[in-house]
Amino acid sequence: MAGPIHEATDKLSKLEATVASRAQAPLKKIERLEQTRDRRIKKIQEQYAAKIAEIQREMEAGTETLTPQEREQESSLLREYAEAIVTFSRSASASELAPLLGVSAREAKTLIMQAQADLGATDAAEATASSSEDKQDDHQTVPAAS
Repeated sequence: MAGPIHEATDKLSKLEATVASRAQAPLKKIERLEQTRDRRIKKIQEQYAAKIAEIQREMEAGTETLTPQEREQESSLLREYAEAIVTFSRSASASELAPLLGVSAREAKTLIMQAQADLGATDAAEATASSSEDKQDDHQTVPAAS
């Protein structure tokens, strides 16, 4: 006699389990999507962290190099700066140059001496180069006219 009651109870339990499972399906799907999102975010963060670390290593290594054209321009500008300092120092003192450069009078004097030395070395190198070119011109033989 209790058999039909137990069968009905079993069927109700199975129906409730099916409904509960169906209700849990979207929650499980959401959970899987969140896990996938979190893995992708972590992967992207790791990739960018690696790129950032590489750039920092390059920056610390000082791999910033000037192109030949920039190097030439820098050299020209440094020479121009040295010439300006020397020219200024011919008509003014180091103490007058100091506030212009934002340094002490002692540093201004040092800068003047350094600029003079740099220009002297550059002028000497240019003179040597032009002198050796002149010597080469002198040693060239001229074919005799026949």
